Amino acid sequence: MSSARTRHVPAILLVLALVAGVVAFTVSCETTGQQGLYEAAAGSFTTDIDEPSTRGLIQRVSPTDIHVTWRFTVSPDNQDIVFSGYQSQQQPVPDLWKTPVAGGAATKITSGSSDGAYSPSFTSDGKYIVYESNGALWMVRRDGAGGKRRIPGSGVGQDVSPDVSAKDIVVFTSISRESDPNSGNVTTRYLIWTSDLNGGSLTQLREGRYPRWSPDGSAIVFEHNADIWVVNADGTGLTQLTATKDIVEGLPSFSADGKWIVYVSDEVPGKGGGGDVNVWVMDREGSHKVQVTELKSWDSWPTLTSAGLFFLSSRANDQAKAENYVRLWRVNKTDWSTGQ
Repeated sequence: MSSARTRHVPAILLVLALVAGVVAFTVSCETTGQQGLYEAAAGSFTTDIDEPSTRGLIQRVSPTDIHVTWRFTVSPDNQDIVFSGYQSQQQPVPDLWKTPVAGGAATKITSGSSDGAYSPSFTSDGKYIVYESNGALWMVRRDGAGGKRRIPGSGVGQDVSPDVSAKDIVVFTSISRESDPNSGNVTTRYLIWTSDLNGGSLTQLREGRYPRWSPDGSAIVFEHNADIWVVNADGTGLTQLTATKDIVEGLPSFSADGKWIVYVSDEVPGKGGGGDVNVWVMDREGSHKVQVTELKSWDSWPTLTSAGLFFLSSRANDQAKAENYVRLWRVNKTDWSTGQ
């Protein structure tokens, strides 16, 4: 793994590094030349005690011996989860793996790349997976057969964080660095684009990152300046859902029915920001917020499907073995209209 490439970390994750002791793993990245840390809280959690409405409903999905490194995706038929991860601490280069939604053994989809594979997303028919590797977008069959095919992308900087809609339109972020000729200061720009699976109909929408489609492909939710926004697929109807000066909110995604948005936040109820990063749920208008998790365990990348709410977490590491794994977890709950 090249030391010149390290993954850029969302602001929401950097907050956790400031407020809690972390174990940092350097991984392959989105931003060439920019230092980033993949953070996981130290292994000090052996029980799953969380917000009362989810207490006792949380279960591990990914195998214990695989370190899950970035975003994951649930297949359209709710049968499989594909995630980015690795087994060897000596060779921490992530591949794409597939495991049943209910948990179980994992099967490797990609292998042999020194650049890693991140941010998988299924096509609408569930037959292919779009993902990022080395700042470019790629597509591979669900079973990994037949090799990979590159999607042209933006042609501007690095292309990362792809998400495929029900209409097979890809939304993704391009990352570019611009240097001021006078001051020498470097500005990193995050721009959201859409295209078809062949790279056609390329459209630049606006600034932002970590975009995710609504179930019907009509809207995109994304993170910008530590807040959550939503915009129509054609770039119109921009709406800011959170506007909290001292609270960091990000990594949003729509629920399978389009009624809810799951995200992560460092909010401490009644006190503002600066707390531990946990999973939250709110309605599509940005109201009725519910905190789902409450452990100091780097809970992140939440995805709410009809099969349950999935997220990454470093909870339940074995202290005796000095484990520092991040694994995939599931809350067996889909309806957040009540607190029950």
